[in-house]
Amino acid sequence: TTAIEKIPADYYLIDASGSMWGNYRDWNDIINASVKPNSRVFLSMTNGCRNGQRMMRVKPQGGTEIWWSYWYVIERMKPGETLLIVSDFQSQIPLSAHEAYWIKEKVRKAGIIVYSIRP
Repeated sequence: TTAIEKIPADYYLIDASGSMWGNYRDWNDIINASVKPNSRVFLSMTNGCRNGQRMMRVKPQGGTEIWWSYWYVIERMKPGETLLIVSDFQSQIPLSAHEAYWIKEKVRKAGIIVYSIRP
């Protein structure tokens, strides 16, 4: 939570998979972290959440499939904006070298800044 407060971002992508959160208190700390006004917060999870649901009502569960969510958020950003990803990146289907290259290129072409925090 302290690291999140030190990196203000325009977009936050939070991994809401079961592997990320041992208990409800950890999840609540993330929700209560300082998020700069007008930021957009996205949760990434394979099930258990619906679009527009309040974060406090989401119970972290399911697998880590952060890559599709990462791609989705990048497409919504403008040059110069910042994205902070909070994830353990323990995907059941790891990225191939070619897929990792595509994501790096997409970030470069979008002209955005990406940070990540691994708990």
